[in-house]
Amino acid sequence: MRLEGPEGKTRGFWSYVQHGAQLELHHGKVGTDGKRESRTFASAEAAGAFARKQVAARVAKGFWSSDLVFESSTWEQVKDSVQVPGKSGEDDDRVLILTGDVVVPHELWLDFRRGIFALEDPDASPFIGLIVRGNLTVEGCVFNAENDFGPFLQVDGNLVASSIAIGGSLLRVAGDVMTGDFVAVYNHGSVSVGGDLVARTIASDYSFRVEGAVDAYRYQGQGSKVFAVSAGVEASDDPYDAKGVFVPAVVADERVLLDKARNLLSAGKPISRPVFTSVRGAFHQLVSKKMAEPDKVKSLTLEAKGLTSLPDELFLFRGLEKLNLRRNELRTLPEALGQLTELRELDVSLNGLLALPESLGALKKLRMLNVEYNCLWRLPDSLAECAELRTVNLVNNPYSSVRRAFGGWSRVQLMWDFPEVLTRLPKLEVVTFDGTPLRNLPTRRFDSTSLRSVTVRHSLVTQVDPELHSQLTVSVEESAGKAAAYIGYWFCRDHVRLESFHDAKSGRYDFTEVLAMLGLLLRITIPTAAPYAQALENFRKGSEDIVHALTWGRANAQHVRALFTALRDALGPLGEPYPGNALIAGLRDVFALHAGG
Repeated sequence: MRLEGPEGKTRGFWSYVQHGAQLELHHGKVGTDGKRESRTFASAEAAGAFARKQVAARVAKGFWSSDLVFESSTWEQVKDSVQVPGKSGEDDDRVLILTGDVVVPHELWLDFRRGIFALEDPDASPFIGLIVRGNLTVEGCVFNAENDFGPFLQVDGNLVASSIAIGGSLLRVAGDVMTGDFVAVYNHGSVSVGGDLVARTIASDYSFRVEGAVDAYRYQGQGSKVFAVSAGVEASDDPYDAKGVFVPAVVADERVLLDKARNLLSAGKPISRPVFTSVRGAFHQLVSKKMAEPDKVKSLTLEAKGLTSLPDELFLFRGLEKLNLRRNELRTLPEALGQLTELRELDVSLNGLLALPESLGALKKLRMLNVEYNCLWRLPDSLAECAELRTVNLVNNPYSSVRRAFGGWSRVQLMWDFPEVLTRLPKLEVVTFDGTPLRNLPTRRFDSTSLRSVTVRHSLVTQVDPELHSQLTVSVEESAGKAAAYIGYWFCRDHVRLESFHDAKSGRYDFTEVLAMLGLLLRITIPTAAPYAQALENFRKGSEDIVHALTWGRANAQHVRALFTALRDALGPLGEPYPGNALIAGLRDVFALHAGG
């Protein structure tokens, strides 16, 4: 292999030929005879390892294979053939072109003024990208070190690479992509694949645009779980922890450290484990030693395992007294839960649960129930049969991901009424509601003579019967502020995105979900938040936030007008139950401002 690249103000070369355990090395300045030397190693493998290390070191300094024959064109000459989404340039910027099926026998760097994109004349127009008019094989890593920018790479055929680790570069492959580990850092870059994408793993801050099928173990950032994707179908019922797929060096607090993973790939080091272990597989490993005598297991923790359902094996542990299921993705619990009749403590907080099973009443020895940070809107009547229940934690129902938990705003249900089943628990001591939109308090007194604290804070309650509700501590003065706060939580760019109401392929609008959210906010706010000054201010700020997000970086004024016209017009039917209401009148002005009339 012969490499060439910048050495100070000149151009250097370095080459080697291997004969078994011997290497013939040749290096110097281009245009000179250079220097020749011979080195003998203990084995052919050792000689090859030394050669690969030297190649990698020189490629990292900006060298590349002299067998690559580049052409150079201006952006003006090639821009009509560039299919990289969002790519633009100055007319005199330059683009490198490789024609035919190309093999790069080392890493391919995608950084400005580095490697193939280096400039002999620093004042010349920059190279802003590489077009391969054919198939491209990279016998190393396709690497981009910058998060915010980088030269684009367009491959008109297929791309095969040992690995891919990019940041701000824009990658477009017309055909298929086949690679090992694929890391994409930050969201200034983009990946567009016209065919299939096959990788060992994908770890990214953003979604790829893949027209064909994806086959990979995919991690999509922000501490999410890893899911196996086969032929484009995600196995969502069998997730993987990040640490079950990626090496410990790139995992912290259940997150993949993308920057670190990119650097390891560029150095030719692995970022994924030889064998992957799913959450379910890890559960089997965890309990395998205990399965011999399951009745002796008293406590079990399955916290933060990405569970969307409970393994059947869990219900073999009939002697369980403590069960921790915190921080999973459970939406319901199976009726089989009632088989764990020895349970004293059950923690299912931070799941997004929509309901509890009727079999909960079979847990006669249950003393503590923690359902904090879920989306429960009712409690089962059978809970009254839990005669030993002392503590119930109902803080933050619903929690922040309410729309995702229910699968849409039109499906959301809220806990408007205090669950009166709690008043029938004979040994109840502590109940806590905080951030739950209760509007109505119980219509009967508590049966428990052991009651110490029933707290209702940040609710929608506006009236308390001093005699009937003397056992409760209710912060009525917080209700108006809490009602208005829901607007800030939900009416914002995170929930009102272009894709949530506009189909780019058909060009059609569907405002069903947005209007369902508006109706829910009105139902929360109107009875509670008068005189509405804070509510209107939150709607105004939310509207500006949404408009800014919709118009940032592109001309989408028509989408803004369509959205706010739909919101304004919906106030007619949504406001019918509240004739003459001041919030409805004020909202018409807020929405009309952005609707253009």
